[in-house]
Amino acid sequence: MRHRVATRGFTPQVLVTLDKWPGTVDAAQAIEIVRAQLRQSGARVLAAEELGGEPPQAELRSEVKDGKGPVRGRYRLQLLHVAGDTLVLTSIATCLRTQEPAIAADLDRILGSAKLVTPGSDRA
Repeated sequence: MRHRVATRGFTPQVLVTLDKWPGTVDAAQAIEIVRAQLRQSGARVLAAEELGGEPPQAELRSEVKDGKGPVRGRYRLQLLHVAGDTLVLTSIATCLRTQEPAIAADLDRILGSAKLVTPGSDRA
């Protein structure tokens, strides 16, 4: 994916991962799993919410200290149940806390652009 942002050429860091979690995991459970991982890594979780949608989505926001200042992270999760397991597409965007207000709308657009589908699932 390549996106332009409206903030003088600034390019946020975005990482997309795909994991398979055993069993059926709903958005509330996914939030708690990722919240525990973030806390274990030393990050402070600022907010977490279920976003609904199909496939179900959730988002967590975090902050961690860095040599350049506080770094904000946004973790957008999409959950797709397949054959008794849960595929989890996680899009992670990071930026400095001072940059976040100027690029928040761009991050929303970028994080919302990744879509998890499997053969036979709705591709709307």
